[in-house]
Amino acid sequence: MSEVDLVKEAPEAGNRERPTVFLFRCQAPTDLICPCGRVARRLKRAGVTYETRRVAFSRRHRPEIVELTGQSAVPVLVDGDQVVHDSRRILEYVGREFGTR
Repeated sequence: MSEVDLVKEAPEAGNRERPTVFLFRCQAPTDLICPCGRVARRLKRAGVTYETRRVAFSRRHRPEIVELTGQSAVPVLVDGDQVVHDSRRILEYVGREFGTR
């Protein structure tokens, strides 16, 4: 049995504390108008505790994002050692890791 199987079978798996999740996102004031908001809504629906980090509006002023992903687009999700960028890939990741679609 792999470590992943053990975690899924453990009764307390849902209550385990996960590493802190960070969502790097744009400056949009609402969750309704951009892909960043779509990711934030999905995280909330999944019950994921996460920290939002707003980045500069201008892509050329996002060195932290370039360092993480090699590009300047947001959203970017950091979950422990996992760095996922592109909103569709993040939504797939959230569904797979936190059990929501």
